[in-house]
Amino acid sequence: MIFFVLIWSICAVAFFALASCMSKHQKQIFGRELTPSKTRLATFTGWILLIIALAICITHGSLSNMISYWIGALTFSALFVGLYLSYFAHKAKPLVISCSVIAILSWITYII
Repeated sequence: MIFFVLIWSICAVAFFALASCMSKHQKQIFGRELTPSKTRLATFTGWILLIIALAICITHGSLSNMISYWIGALTFSALFVGLYLSYFAHKAKPLVISCSVIAILSWITYII
């Protein structure tokens, strides 16, 4: 269960970063549009986090099972981020911070 929380939280932060590169969501989350360099940074961060989540999945089991596991975590995190941005976009910053903390704590718990 903690492994799913780890993958889900990394994917959720990644999807929030990817949503931050769209001007509509930038206005919702930050109240203004970001500079092009910050938009590129958000895009890069989002894709890197998704690749990290995939790499963690692949290294912890058989390839076919873990890719399916990763796709399931992607589905749940995308649904969560989509619903959150639809109804509570102005409160996204604290949620991203808490998802990051959850990812770190679940990684520490998974290692132990």
